[in-house]
Amino acid sequence: MLYKSNDTVQGAVRRKSVIDVQGKAIPVVLSGQALMSLRESGFNFPSAVGEVVDNSIEANANHIQIVTEEGQLNRKKVIRQIAFIDDGKGMEEATLHHYLQLGFSTRFMSNDTIGKFGVGAKLAGLSVAMRMEAWSRVEGSDHIQHVRFDLGEAVRDEKNGREVGIEPPDEEPIPPHLLAYFPEGSGTLVLWSEIDRVSDGQGRSTPDHVRNELNKELSRAFREFLSGGIRITVDGLDLRPHDPTFRRQGTWADYVLTEELRRSSKLPNQTGNYHFEPQVFFDEEVPVEGTSHKIHVSITLAPPEALRHKGSGGDAMAKQLRLPENEGAISFLRHDREISYTMVPRLYPGGVQTPDRFIGFEVRFTPELDRLMGVRNVKRGAVPSDELRKTLRDIAKKIIPGVRAELQRIWGQQDRERAENSGEHAPIAEAVKKADRTMPKSRIKSMPTPMEKARAYEDMAKDAGKAHTVEQKDAYVQGIADLPFVIETVDFPGDQMFEITHLGEQTFIRLNERHVFYREMYQPLRELAGGSNGDGAGSSVSSTAKRAMEAIMLLIVAYAKSETQHGTPDEQYGELRKHWGSFTQLYLNKIKDVL
Repeated sequence: MLYKSNDTVQGAVRRKSVIDVQGKAIPVVLSGQALMSLRESGFNFPSAVGEVVDNSIEANANHIQIVTEEGQLNRKKVIRQIAFIDDGKGMEEATLHHYLQLGFSTRFMSNDTIGKFGVGAKLAGLSVAMRMEAWSRVEGSDHIQHVRFDLGEAVRDEKNGREVGIEPPDEEPIPPHLLAYFPEGSGTLVLWSEIDRVSDGQGRSTPDHVRNELNKELSRAFREFLSGGIRITVDGLDLRPHDPTFRRQGTWADYVLTEELRRSSKLPNQTGNYHFEPQVFFDEEVPVEGTSHKIHVSITLAPPEALRHKGSGGDAMAKQLRLPENEGAISFLRHDREISYTMVPRLYPGGVQTPDRFIGFEVRFTPELDRLMGVRNVKRGAVPSDELRKTLRDIAKKIIPGVRAELQRIWGQQDRERAENSGEHAPIAEAVKKADRTMPKSRIKSMPTPMEKARAYEDMAKDAGKAHTVEQKDAYVQGIADLPFVIETVDFPGDQMFEITHLGEQTFIRLNERHVFYREMYQPLRELAGGSNGDGAGSSVSSTAKRAMEAIMLLIVAYAKSETQHGTPDEQYGELRKHWGSFTQLYLNKIKDVL
């Protein structure tokens, strides 16, 4: 008996798999259906647009214009068309013919360019649009040539047995409304139309949301090129580079901080560029453990103007600076172009913490490290190898605790300065103001006259030590005018733990620093709270002390708030306050060291 080898059998099976019942070869890929499947290639809208920007940069463009057009889809206003116009070197006829062909690239597998796979811009276009077109002219030519590919037509042609392909370049004119954007010399215009799959990072498809997300992502991904003088314009708006490390000049952060400080009169109201320097904790080229490769790692702390004060990392200003999305995110730059901005699991020591949004973490690498970085052909995302993860984890373990400690030190100093300028309890008073907006309002019947209110403000300024000059007193009064509760530590005789003065919709609380509760309980907590802010036991004790101080003050504020729910609180609770302070002092003097 004769036996066929396994290889022979497998070869026969393979040959049979590409022969139909009539004995004719069939295509390896059903182009139309395959391209419909490839629409799920993992692009979001900004990353898809970024692929075309890559091509323009590789074509030596100095100005890349992006123009969106709105339309209706299922009765909703959406972006239905987007055009990219650059002043690069343009494409010769043969190159233009292949421009929309998957797999074609004049830079295929090159390590000297941004792209190398020959699929990025094509997959990007197909991921959001059903039709792609391109017009191009090279230097010295009078002809603008055009190619197109329509996915809907391709699917229909394939179903009807016709071959799917890309026709040679023709001379179809540029749409009139886009002609004004096309450069006089060389350049290229790419048009995506019949867009049906566009939304921002939160799934919103309204044009304003999509454009905002697009501007933000492009300004960060191409920050090196924008900083170097390359212009990227979206619907007439020149993008500013966005740098999560705050090191580059002329960035979005510099613009936002300058405008805010000018608005608050902390900068001269004159034109000029200001740069707000971060603290740089690490900026070195390091070897990747277990390999012969090197990467460049930078770790920074945002400038004080961005740090401001504890608890400001989620307010409107922080959102303008795009700080919340920076929490634990690492920016990976390949060939000066960001390809990933995301958290790497288990990288930050002790896990990612909310204040880490003020930390900039950037990793730069060359294309030779693509496999080590897990770079994909869609240039979206990077999954570092185990060796690289370990290298980055070791750096983070060494550097991040010091950055966190410096951040806490700055915030602690700011708290002390704010206490000196605005009063010891100003942060609590501001926090209570925000919380009080959604809480029951005062039911106090008696309202002070303007003269009585002015006298109460003047007395409070004197008690707080803020009335040495008329200017100081006026500034203090202005600062507390809209606070529902004003809290100050003052020195007054007697056994009252605190005094409460109700002024209709506003309440003054004077905490008595002579009272034994303040001396033996609150003051020691203040000293502990001002202790170590670094990692370890010191930080834990300090944090606990701060929280205990907050809790004490909130207990007192809550009591004062409760009084405001009565029409005549002084008559109703005056004796109660006095007895509460007296009995507290008696108990503290008589009972010690029980717990």
